[in-house]
Amino acid sequence: MSEKAYLCALRMMRHLKSCNSSVGLQLLQPTRNYTSRASVLGRKLLMKTQPFPSTYKQSATSVRFLSNVTPVSKGENDIKSVEGESLVDGTPNLFEEKLDSNYLNPLEDVITEEQWTPAKTRKTNNFAMAEEFQKCNSPSDVLDLCSSSSLSLKHISNSFTTMWITVKKIKQKQGQRQYEKQIMFEHQNFENLCRQAMLAAHRMGPGDLVYTLHAVVKLQVPQTTRLVQTLLRVCQERLNELEEREISIVASALDGMERCGNVDSLRAGLRVLVELRLPEIKRIMPLQTMMNCIGKDAPLSLKKKLENKALEMRGQFTLPNAQHMFASLAAINLTSLPLLNFCKRNIIDNIDVIPFWKMVKILNACIQLSYRDEELLTAIGDYILDTIYLWETKQVSIFLMQMAKLGFRHVSLLDSFAEKVIENPESLTLKDLVCIAKVYSLLNHLPEGQSQPLLAALNTSLHLYLPRISSPELLKVLFSLCNLGFFPSVPLEKLMREDVLNELLDLANPHIEDNTRMLHSIKMCLQLDENSPEMPGLLDLMTVPVDNSRPQIDVETTLEAIVDDPADLQKGIQLFSNYYIDFLLAVNTELNTTAPVTHTNPADNSPHVSSVAVLCLQRSHFAVGTLHPLGMLAMKIRHLKALGYHVVLVPIHKFKTLEMAERILFLRTQVFSGKSTAVEEPTH
Repeated sequence: MSEKAYLCALRMMRHLKSCNSSVGLQLLQPTRNYTSRASVLGRKLLMKTQPFPSTYKQSATSVRFLSNVTPVSKGENDIKSVEGESLVDGTPNLFEEKLDSNYLNPLEDVITEEQWTPAKTRKTNNFAMAEEFQKCNSPSDVLDLCSSSSLSLKHISNSFTTMWITVKKIKQKQGQRQYEKQIMFEHQNFENLCRQAMLAAHRMGPGDLVYTLHAVVKLQVPQTTRLVQTLLRVCQERLNELEEREISIVASALDGMERCGNVDSLRAGLRVLVELRLPEIKRIMPLQTMMNCIGKDAPLSLKKKLENKALEMRGQFTLPNAQHMFASLAAINLTSLPLLNFCKRNIIDNIDVIPFWKMVKILNACIQLSYRDEELLTAIGDYILDTIYLWETKQVSIFLMQMAKLGFRHVSLLDSFAEKVIENPESLTLKDLVCIAKVYSLLNHLPEGQSQPLLAALNTSLHLYLPRISSPELLKVLFSLCNLGFFPSVPLEKLMREDVLNELLDLANPHIEDNTRMLHSIKMCLQLDENSPEMPGLLDLMTVPVDNSRPQIDVETTLEAIVDDPADLQKGIQLFSNYYIDFLLAVNTELNTTAPVTHTNPADNSPHVSSVAVLCLQRSHFAVGTLHPLGMLAMKIRHLKALGYHVVLVPIHKFKTLEMAERILFLRTQVFSGKSTAVEEPTH
């Protein structure tokens, strides 16, 4: 009998059975080999018409599936010959042990039909099952309900999902969540549940299939196991059956997975599916779901198609749509200024009804997209300032940290919040302290007339936590305070202890590079700022990465036009302190002429000779909408001045807008005037 005729006959028998026909029931009762044949043929037909790349065609993949290891035509003897073979790269996995021939029977793998039960009975069973699952408080409680060797499809899917829900509810303290997972993996019914899920994957509905995959991945079942790879592969085969919600769940599962043949194929399939369904999308929410599915490494052409589709549907945007669009664009790493500028208008107009965490998500998306829009950030800052009495210290700290990462300095809000900190420094938590010190340091801001009270308040809070503060947190707070020019002696003495430094500079420490950079900055502050103690000699062994910046050609050409001799201009100077200077020249302040650079300490120069350090700076070095230098740049300027240099800042984003004559006038004024008029002085 041909495959086509066979399938037609099988569909008729199933129809008769579904109608409760005695003929259909009798035809299907004697054997399950017919359904087995149908399942295998059905998969073959699907493979022929599947429009997405699949690992069936990838000869290099190291993952072998049950259907690859054991052909359908093999008998029991052949099946036993593959017992105990490892599944991935010859390595036994979590779910593998010696299995009997009944378990490895290929007809039982993808083929077994569930026993038919009346609809009323199914509803009753599902309701009872849901009630049992609601009583579970841990993955082990769920597994206690999975001892049967023939669980229903719904039971299998709900078991994994409930286990993931119970794990999420466990607080991540003292390793409790990891402990519960370990008990789950060792539970006697876990392997049974995984085997049944693997065998039932091809028969699951799309919803049960994707929820099972999502839960298994979130439970951190090893990705190389047969269970995970089978679920990935079946999802590839069933892609065309997935609806919007199910596509989103698959994308969420793939989000944290490492690359492998099946993951890459499923991702590619999702992108093709999104592109094919794009013309059918009529509403904003489905479009945003599709955007969240394709990932950051999707082709730019597909991202642009999604962007154009969203722009066509601008008339449908509601406030929630505008909020979610920021996150959707961040999900595909596309800074679409037309979309962002359109959505920000909706957000600004309704700023007072947006909840706290949604506003934080908007700011997070702005950070990921490097969208530093002064109008939007000002509106958010003004709203927080007007309602500051409604917010907790932690909430305002989070807002300010997000703004600091964007380089936005809302002076009024920073000053108002500083007053709250000064009033009650004892109320700050350790996280608040670390966050607040970092905010004011990043933005190079101290409130006018209140700088010393604020620093004293932060010092008071630091002393409260000094006996139990960890070394990394102590380093972060002191780095921020030193950046602001404040050096609390007692905390610095603790940081200078040999055991603390050894912990921070341990080669096994994953944050050793950041720790080295911060310690080097503290060392420079203590050496170059006045009235500062000295650091121990241990820090002389630190090596800090060298800045490999290259001078700007436009600036170099302009400087050559104002010096008397091109040889007077030096470029790419690396100081002993690891500070990089783009251009260096010596100026005779009496004659207003340039002189040859003598590579000596500027303090040793003739009284009439000034060493001029020219720094070429990008927009991100300054606060949004201003020329106020941010944290690290402000510290660098302070230290170069302490070394005897006259510092000239050249904001490249503004310099490039000038004509040649204007550029010459600007640099001549900066170099020969002895003071900088291009930038605002740091606020202290």
